[in-house]
Amino acid sequence: MPGKVETTAGSSKYIGALPDMPVEALISFGPPNNCGNAPSIRFFLAKYQAFPCSLYCAGDDSSALLHMTSLVNYIQDELKHDLSTDRISRNYNQKMKDFYIDSRVCDLGNGIMIELSDGYFISDVQNPNKLKPDYSDDYFLAASQVQIFYLPEHDEFVKDLGKIFSKMTIYTSKSCTLNMVCRNQHGYYLSSIDIKKPLITDLALHYGKGFVRTHDKIIKNLNRKEGKGIVLLHGIPGSGKTHYIRYLIHEIQEKTLVYVPPDMAKEISSPEFLPFLMQYQNSILIIEDAENIIKDRNETLIPSQAVANLLNLSDGLLGDAMHQQIIATFNCDLTTIDPALLRKGRLIANYEFNKLDLESSKILSDKLGFGTENVSEPMTLAEIYNQGEKPEDEDDDPMVHTSNGTTAESTTEKQ
Repeated sequence: MPGKVETTAGSSKYIGALPDMPVEALISFGPPNNCGNAPSIRFFLAKYQAFPCSLYCAGDDSSALLHMTSLVNYIQDELKHDLSTDRISRNYNQKMKDFYIDSRVCDLGNGIMIELSDGYFISDVQNPNKLKPDYSDDYFLAASQVQIFYLPEHDEFVKDLGKIFSKMTIYTSKSCTLNMVCRNQHGYYLSSIDIKKPLITDLALHYGKGFVRTHDKIIKNLNRKEGKGIVLLHGIPGSGKTHYIRYLIHEIQEKTLVYVPPDMAKEISSPEFLPFLMQYQNSILIIEDAENIIKDRNETLIPSQAVANLLNLSDGLLGDAMHQQIIATFNCDLTTIDPALLRKGRLIANYEFNKLDLESSKILSDKLGFGTENVSEPMTLAEIYNQGEKPEDEDDDPMVHTSNGTTAESTTEKQ
């Protein structure tokens, strides 16, 4: 934790210092005072006779929200600030049936002011930092914006303070729409399902440093307009293939995501399947547990039409016309799949998931709150995430269930 800074006056060498300017003229340098919002910069100008430097505080991920209560407690307890001197505003919360502070300006009295603004309550969040909820079990007060105003001599202190604040975060539970292939007596149709984004703030920590470059390549290609090609993700059960796909699909923009569950994968060889897919151009086809439809055609008695269809979709005439890309996962050895799928120009990426090394396993286990005493050897993501529970194969659990329980809820159907 950075040490407490001493009270200082603005240096006359600082370009923002205006020691000889009348207060009325100083205040005019501040932004217009919007109704209901604290004029923080004007406060600073009047108090310190200088236009402040500023730092915006943010979390380490686009889904991260700064927890206002934790920030205020830190300001009070660690910076020894008297909260009764703050300028505050209150709002009413129907669920709590009480007034709460939704904005606050703190003057630390030393050339530093902190503004926490537009606080609001949110539930259905992920709380990896084990912060204490404000109400019930999952009701948190989040700050829309946190900004620190300061004199330039406190720049290092303020940067350190911003890093501390950035760890006091909760994470929104984002979801995106996945369209699962189903079939009834009338033919194929898509059923829309909401999939929540898993909390992965550090891909290198979950999958190793070498995977980050592969992920960047995958994202770049899948977000390319009128793209084509295939992504192959394979490895031992529990190594995080499905977990990664749940994360990946939230990074894909403006494309229809068509999910083929394991029990429907064989339908890709059906004569009716390709005409059905032609309705969804510029889409991405996600096939889980695809080993039975991507095996080497030379090693089977009856060549697989599914492989031929995948080849045509990924880099054939159909691929040129429909601009469909494919993500396929499988657990079998790479040497058993059809070599044509690995052809340069067709293959976007091929990645084998495995156990994390011992050091990475310990770091991730500790970050997730499990500690490290139970980590004595390399572990899969499933083993790390499910410590203390009955062992499960993460990748044996499909991205969505098609019977007996759901990880996502069907919302609409598309014929």
